[in-house]
Amino acid sequence: MRLSLFIANRLALGKFKSFASLIIRLAWIGAGLSVAVMIVAIAIVVGYKEQITEKVIGFGGHIEIHSTGTSGNFDYVQFKDSLPLKQQLLSKSNVLSIAPVMSRPGIIKANEELEGIVFKGIDGSYDSRYLKKQIIKGTMPAVGDSLNKRDILVSKVIASKLRLDTGDVVKVYFINEPVRVIPCTVTGIYETGLEENDNLYIIGSLREMQRIFAQKRPEITHYEVQTKDFKQVQATNKLLNRDLPQTLNSESLVQLNPQIFDWLGYLDQNITIILTLMIIVACINMMTALLILIIERTNMVGVLKALGSNNRMIKRIFLNHAAYILFLGLLFGNVLGLSLIYLQDHFKIITLSQETYYLPFVPVSLHWSHLLAVNIGTISICLLSLLLPVRLINKIDPVKAIKFN
Repeated sequence: MRLSLFIANRLALGKFKSFASLIIRLAWIGAGLSVAVMIVAIAIVVGYKEQITEKVIGFGGHIEIHSTGTSGNFDYVQFKDSLPLKQQLLSKSNVLSIAPVMSRPGIIKANEELEGIVFKGIDGSYDSRYLKKQIIKGTMPAVGDSLNKRDILVSKVIASKLRLDTGDVVKVYFINEPVRVIPCTVTGIYETGLEENDNLYIIGSLREMQRIFAQKRPEITHYEVQTKDFKQVQATNKLLNRDLPQTLNSESLVQLNPQIFDWLGYLDQNITIILTLMIIVACINMMTALLILIIERTNMVGVLKALGSNNRMIKRIFLNHAAYILFLGLLFGNVLGLSLIYLQDHFKIITLSQETYYLPFVPVSLHWSHLLAVNIGTISICLLSLLLPVRLINKIDPVKAIKFN
């Protein structure tokens, strides 16, 4: 064993009672708390972004393809549902699925109450896995079954306003020429937590919408495209736009919901600030502990220099000692951080107001890459910062140090 490592181990593992032992304990606890805060903060931000992104993309797909004449606010221009076009789009490497949709505004009436809604007509090809997970009562309407084409799924918000329950029959009015009224049966109630969805949408049959607005012709208002990798959605959107006919245009979910994704982007800035502050706290703790160790062991430094040890070897002693303290802090911080994440993930201890934060509890999601990045980054930055206080060893005179008391 190298002499510097041997002495560092003796200092770290020896039963020495001194003021430095208290500082060392505070140093590794402080470093551990910093690491735990970083781990928990990353898990919360990542979890929150994943949950909100899932809510947005689960309800509307990753990319929307509509007519170039569409002006927004559900003022869609209808176009023909084309099988060759869908096959062409599905040939793209990142395109997973494409589903035809017809969305039209209307009014729903029940129990003498009226509410403005958007009727979203889908068929059996629609990926309804997300919607099924959000159903809190009842079942998904059989949109692919022509015998049940007037079954609908309503949100908890709309059901509460109109005092609806599963099995109830409501009337849906469409302001068309002439005004059309259709009776619909509520088969299920959903809740996503996003006001933009829950306040507006009811889900029903595409065939029924085509009967009302297209005289049963295969017309739609837009396609909803699901991609294999959402991280590449912008590149895929550009690729689709390049190959679409001039009458159609595609927009990614990021373009359709800029306010939500801008807000999620601000969370990244917050986590950067938190990580920076916690790293600074950990570095200051370690630097303070190392300075106190050096000052307390000034006599030892003088003796080692008198015996012929050079500054480099003595510095390694204290750096090894500091690395041991940092290791304890990392171990404590990882155990504490992962324990808090586990408890929140399984027991949902910390709750939120869903009306404000879109979620009923604080979500957590931690990837191993993030955990490794926190630990490796903390070790690297802290050890680099420790090179500054060990420079004090160069200025210690052995004669004065031996007499130091």
